[in-house]
Amino acid sequence: MRSKEPAPKPGSVTLMTIHGAKGREFDCVYVVGLAEDILPSFQSKKKGDNSPEMEEERRNCFVAITRTKECLVLSRAENYRGWSKAPSRFLIEMELVGLPQ
Repeated sequence: MRSKEPAPKPGSVTLMTIHGAKGREFDCVYVVGLAEDILPSFQSKKKGDNSPEMEEERRNCFVAITRTKECLVLSRAENYRGWSKAPSRFLIEMELVGLPQ
């Protein structure tokens, strides 16, 4: 089976959602938005820490970071649209950042 999409040209950048990346692998992966209310989303946070929605967000984060073959870059900003955001709990769980002060 082949995809109906044309293959990307060498040296090009593919921008996609985490869902769109499932089952695929890439040499380099950049995951952006690893901040509370972004990943995990505000809606998942409202459902609770142990909710099925939060577990789905955790699985999505796992999918995103396991798509890479060689290089993984995880990023976040301190502010989104003027609102201060703490680092994603997933970064804390992976022990890549400490607990916010």
